[in-house]
Amino acid sequence: MAKLTLDGMEVFDEVFKKLSNPGPAAKKAVEQSKGILRKSLQKEIRKAANRGYATGDLENSIVATKTKENEYGTYSVVMPVGTDRKGTRNGEKLAYLENGTSRQQAHPVRQAAVNNAEAECTEVIQKIMEEEMGAE
Repeated sequence: MAKLTLDGMEVFDEVFKKLSNPGPAAKKAVEQSKGILRKSLQKEIRKAANRGYATGDLENSIVATKTKENEYGTYSVVMPVGTDRKGTRNGEKLAYLENGTSRQQAHPVRQAAVNNAEAECTEVIQKIMEEEMGAE
């Protein structure tokens, strides 16, 4: 659901290209960054949904998937899973929170979560790249 896009990633991309085998470094960077983004999204959901009726089911349903690779690179997805105690899908509830409904104002939590996690994720990625470049 949430997508982490960092400005200036071209610099990181160039450094990863210089590594003889960037896969392990990229996987390590994603592994360490996905938890930061997950916590940030949970915090934003808590702030937006805490109006006296929230049960915490949506916030607690946020997970980061296993780190994988495809033709575009290394990734993990931070998203809600499952249903709440009433059987409503948590992904659906996040969409309602994010985009609003005819009775509910929109509370865009995903971009806020990315913005709040960006600096810390960038630090983690930079540290990993420095370690990998020093190891060559």
